[in-house]
Amino acid sequence: MNVNRLGSLAAGTLLLLASGTVVSGAASASASTSTACAWTRSALPVPTGTLRSEVTATNHQGGFSGRAVLADGFWHGVSWRNGQLIDYGTKIGNEPIVGLPDETRASTVLAWTAIAAPPYFGPSYVILIKNGQTETLARPANNGFIRPFAINEKGDVTGRNMVKVDNQYVHRLLRWPADQPGQVIETVLPDKYQPEDADEDGTVLLSSPNGPALWRNGVITPLAKISGAAGMFATDISNGRVVGSVSYTSPYRSYGILWDTDGVPRVLPNSSDTQAINPDGLITGTTDEATGGGEGIWRLGQFVHAVPKSPTHSIWLTVASDDGSVAGYTYNVNDGTGESFVLRCV
Repeated sequence: MNVNRLGSLAAGTLLLLASGTVVSGAASASASTSTACAWTRSALPVPTGTLRSEVTATNHQGGFSGRAVLADGFWHGVSWRNGQLIDYGTKIGNEPIVGLPDETRASTVLAWTAIAAPPYFGPSYVILIKNGQTETLARPANNGFIRPFAINEKGDVTGRNMVKVDNQYVHRLLRWPADQPGQVIETVLPDKYQPEDADEDGTVLLSSPNGPALWRNGVITPLAKISGAAGMFATDISNGRVVGSVSYTSPYRSYGILWDTDGVPRVLPNSSDTQAINPDGLITGTTDEATGGGEGIWRLGQFVHAVPKSPTHSIWLTVASDDGSVAGYTYNVNDGTGESFVLRCV
């Protein structure tokens, strides 16, 4: 996520314009901070002895989910609700909890378990945690490695299945429709496409060596490209908007981009990458070196807040909530500890 930014934002903008990029008119060398509020950070609470935690999902109503290394030294699946931490334990059944990638407003939590150690190529399972009860979703007929990434408000779950075909791993689209309990639908994708995320309406974000695309009802539509780019990547989708990054070589540099609902890719000012987006266009990502190389927050094309880089802590802004808050976590590179936190504009 680091970038060797040439000169200043102005120099980068000129280079991108020469390559045909559409650049937001809101670009500036510093964050445009709203006079109506200030971004305020608060830690998500954890029990005494907790070593680190990572927030990865939100119910968009002040609740969050993720995982934490508690006092026993093991990763636990956890949620934060009303100032309290809910501990789901280290395993569901006999399989370790690997992550909690998403949840609904009704606080149904999507969980992922796997028997194998990293890189998680062993048997894996998709779990729903609801009102203290767990439900294991159906596995596809083949013996692939499944990984979920999204659940919508109807309860439809989307993920992918990594299977070995002719001595190569390929990724297939998996969908668990809420109105078809016990069923999983597997879709073979062409051209090395890989599912990455899903929008509320069921549109699936795909990645590929040739750039990102959208899958909808069996039709794949490539996202518009920027002329002259060495690579284009997508990280998240919400309400028809997609965020990602564009990279260039000679010398290497990268910029965060937004495909708005018009489908046009626009460079986010002061950015080098993106992480998440909410339905209103609140975006998290990494700032460029000229801005400090830390984390940043954007509202559509406008840069609104910078989180400075620390010499001792790595930091990620992983969640953009519908309620306008942003969540992330830190990692102390010296002792391996870290905390999860929420940023709110108050």
